[in-house]
Amino acid sequence: MALIAGAILVFEYLCFLLQVQCGVDSLQESLTLVVKEYQNSGIQTKVNESIQKAFVKYGDNVDNLCLVLMHIAKENQLSKMLNRKD
Repeated sequence: MALIAGAILVFEYLCFLLQVQCGVDSLQESLTLVVKEYQNSGIQTKVNESIQKAFVKYGDNVDNLCLVLMHIAKENQLSKMLNRKD
């Protein structure tokens, strides 16, 4: 599950970055940059911990678990978090 959340966050930021750059870099260069920023941001650890807590709290309650997982993804959007640093 954490791998999926990480992929979603990376692709969200990639889409954001591609819109901002307007084709300045190639897709591969942009994806490489996004993955490096994700790995260096500390977000991965935070997301993994949040997902583990959600599973402990909600277990197999899919309705609540889905809402919490969406909230985790929304709260950890790279485009928002990395913009706060600037």
